[in-house]
Amino acid sequence: MKKNDSTIVEGFPPLMCHEPRVLILGTIPGKNSISEYYYDNKNRMWKMLAELATQKLPTNYSEKKVLLEHLHVVFWDYYQFGEQRTKGKVKGTIPNDIVGFVRKNPTITKIAINGYGNYKDFGEKLQNQFGQSIKVFRLPETSGLNASWTLEKLCKEWSVVFEL
Repeated sequence: MKKNDSTIVEGFPPLMCHEPRVLILGTIPGKNSISEYYYDNKNRMWKMLAELATQKLPTNYSEKKVLLEHLHVVFWDYYQFGEQRTKGKVKGTIPNDIVGFVRKNPTITKIAINGYGNYKDFGEKLQNQFGQSIKVFRLPETSGLNASWTLEKLCKEWSVVFEL
């Protein structure tokens, strides 16, 4: 739905796996994400996860879900709804109940926030709410717009989430 120079975007439901250990939070689906998390081929999330898992790059959404299962990762967005502006800014947002979600999924011990800018908005708040029980990581954006970060650099930074 259009509203002036923006689009009202509804977030996806969580993309679950069995016994999730890591919750990767995005902001809200981008304009190129049809009905799948990280659908845009310019986003390097799937390439990075495959590399970190030493698995082949998934070619369809079913294979991508298998990769998430292998890594014990669940995807979700911080916002349930938001007004996405033409320059990527999100306003008029309604957040998801991240704390409630993690409480319902007690196997989650880490939250990875996809994007440095997003950390300032809600990462510190989440860390304060969870205290020492959950570790919240501030990580570089996997988007193709973050061209200064190579896949190798992204993998190095994000690998901390998958260390025991």
